[in-house]
Amino acid sequence: MYENLFKAISIGTLQIKNRGVMPAMVTNFCNSDGSVSDRFVAYHEARAKGGVGLIIVEAAYVNRGGKGFANQIGIDNDALIPGLKRLTAKVHRHGAKIALQLYHGGRQANTQDSGTEVVAPSAIPCPVIQAMPHPLSVEEIKDIEKEFADAAERAKEGGFDAVELHGAHGYLLNEFLSPNSNRRMDKYGGTLENRRRFPLEIVDAVRLRVGEDFPVIYRISSEEFLTDGLTIVDTSDFCKALVEHGVAAINVSGGSYASGKIISGPDDILGVYVDNASIIKETIQNKVPVMVANRIKTPEFADDIIGRGKADMVATGRALICDADFYHKAKTGHRDEIRGCLSCNHCMSALMSGICISCKYNPLTGHESEYDLALPTLTRKKIMVVGGGPGGMEAAFIGAVKNHAVTLYEKTDRLGGNLLAGTKSPYKSEMIEVVEYLSTMLKKNRIPINFNTEVTMEHILREAPDLVILAMGSSPTIPKIPGIGYDHVVLAEDVLLGRKVVGKNVVIIGGGSVGIETAELLNAQDKDVVVIEMGKDILSDLSPTLKTSLASRISQTRIQILVDQKVIKVRKRSVVMKKERIKNMDSVVVAVGYHSNNGLIKELEKINIPFSVIGDAVNPRNIFDAVKEGFQATYGI
Repeated sequence: MYENLFKAISIGTLQIKNRGVMPAMVTNFCNSDGSVSDRFVAYHEARAKGGVGLIIVEAAYVNRGGKGFANQIGIDNDALIPGLKRLTAKVHRHGAKIALQLYHGGRQANTQDSGTEVVAPSAIPCPVIQAMPHPLSVEEIKDIEKEFADAAERAKEGGFDAVELHGAHGYLLNEFLSPNSNRRMDKYGGTLENRRRFPLEIVDAVRLRVGEDFPVIYRISSEEFLTDGLTIVDTSDFCKALVEHGVAAINVSGGSYASGKIISGPDDILGVYVDNASIIKETIQNKVPVMVANRIKTPEFADDIIGRGKADMVATGRALICDADFYHKAKTGHRDEIRGCLSCNHCMSALMSGICISCKYNPLTGHESEYDLALPTLTRKKIMVVGGGPGGMEAAFIGAVKNHAVTLYEKTDRLGGNLLAGTKSPYKSEMIEVVEYLSTMLKKNRIPINFNTEVTMEHILREAPDLVILAMGSSPTIPKIPGIGYDHVVLAEDVLLGRKVVGKNVVIIGGGSVGIETAELLNAQDKDVVVIEMGKDILSDLSPTLKTSLASRISQTRIQILVDQKVIKVRKRSVVMKKERIKNMDSVVVAVGYHSNNGLIKELEKINIPFSVIGDAVNPRNIFDAVKEGFQATYGI
């Protein structure tokens, strides 16, 4: 099974056991001085143990001025080498190979983290970072070239099998290559040949320092998605030059901060850059391996990409954040146990917010050294889990894995809780993988599930459990507005689940994520939608990264957004606000938030049965919180 994916391959003299790559993705798991932490080592060792062929370790800054994130790995001084040796030894123990990505953030570096001004080929600020960069002098360019070479030598001494030069995503090497960011008029700018000079000189300097037998990989943005940026025609031709200068493999990605296309989401096609990788393979005449990243979520798709000759290796980044054992499960016949990536960008949203990455529904990500699921509990307990949403499902699953006697109770006829409604808006269907994965694990662990059962104190007293987990979730809040009880007023949840049908002209009360996603669904159904939000802005419940993506999509629709408006009355054909009135309205959809379902708490407090409350039953939040709390509720018992 997956014969193409599990064929060995060589990058130069480096032999790799399969075609799977964990690409460089910043985690913020390192120490503030750039040294590796125990957490960072454990995270990478788990992926090596999980069967991936090649790990490319996240963007290692070659000088502190190029640092982009607070707890990013560094390679700018010799004191870091012992920690790197520890990391590479752990990865090699499991048969994986490991490369280090060398990076300079350029105008996309973070001045708060680096403590210096940003630099670039020209004084053109990144529209996201917005800091005005210092244009590098020729002398400064030569200094940075030496720093890349020094860094490569340290990587080799630290036990890495290869290095990758980060020439993608709008960072310094990409900035020199791109006409969007390079407006120089000297030998490092202007003509195509001059814009190529800096990255090619870095390739030459690094290869000269590490020797011909030490592979150098180059990561490239195959498209910048900017009107005056690089296209696949430009980058595929540049790849010919890279090969001529001795690059041993090319890693194909795309985008930059300026285009907002570094990270693909569920509104992008699968394998966003697969066709570009194929063009590059053809252009360089298959002289070196080409790997491709972005939205490669399943072993079937990965195998197909390689089988059709579109790329030689597949970089399954977020899939490995979500499940460290992706490759091991695929190879050993446990495909159904892979925790499928949702492309939700929770991980990258955390990073861009300045904190450590995490996975929306894998609590082990970044905590690999803290837990051991193979270690059973010494005292088996009887556990009742009340509520079959993601938090309750996770609690039941982990409890059973730890060898407790677990029973799950769900008041409806299906699992998933409020997540089910959340899968119905456009581009959210992949979220159902949370329910599918956890359902599979409940079944494999033979956990009894009592559907259509609303648990009462009589149930609990009769079962006499050692522990009750209250995971009863939350219910939509209905605001106290005159007219809210009319038949044409419905809940967003009912619209999303298809339980209620709305007319042509719709008003949605509430501009949080539920209200906006409901608006997006109705817009796709050719409804005329107005969203009323009482706050100053919509989507206040989302992180800046996720908010920007969804708001951008909404801005391209007919949906009308009214902010700083409060609904004071609903009438049969109109909605009245403090400042204006919307007439000729057919339906009103309520999406003003949720309140916790925690009715059993006070009764349980009166008896001598231990209990814990998790997820929305504590406070309405998101899947990440519910699953994490579900995991913690039963792991440590």
